[in-house]
Amino acid sequence: AVAATLNNLAVLYGKRGKYKEAEPLCQRALEIREKVLGTNHPDVAKQLNNLALLCQNQGKYEAVERYYQRALAIYEGQLGPDNPNVARTKNNLASCYLKQGKYAEAETLYKEILTRAHVQEFGSVDDDHKPIWMHAEEREEMSKPHSEHYSEKLGSSV
Repeated sequence: AVAATLNNLAVLYGKRGKYKEAEPLCQRALEIREKVLGTNHPDVAKQLNNLALLCQNQGKYEAVERYYQRALAIYEGQLGPDNPNVARTKNNLASCYLKQGKYAEAETLYKEILTRAHVQEFGSVDDDHKPIWMHAEEREEMSKPHSEHYSEKLGSSV
């Protein structure tokens, strides 16, 4: 009950923009949950997500990244790759990567999320059942020779 109350107070402070007051409360709630539940419990991952959000609102992206990565590892290990918390945390981590200019890392996570959702919906990823982003990449690759050809032609006439 103490960890939950500390977390709730931290959330309240966070909603009021009092991040400096909220963060130590959230950190303390994390410490209590780790001690009581163990370091790999899904409730610890949830607390890590809350802490990441507080840090994100303060622009502390390196800390945000660490918290989301740890939460993701817990969720994947304890709940499996198909659990909705895994996709949500990957999405949050990808957004963090975007804010840091880590575009390749963000793209990788977004594609993982979409591919897993596709497999859950359609059962496979093969030539007949590809996620839309795979089709888009194939079309982009196919159009490169044509665009290079036209660029050369246009460049020579200018």
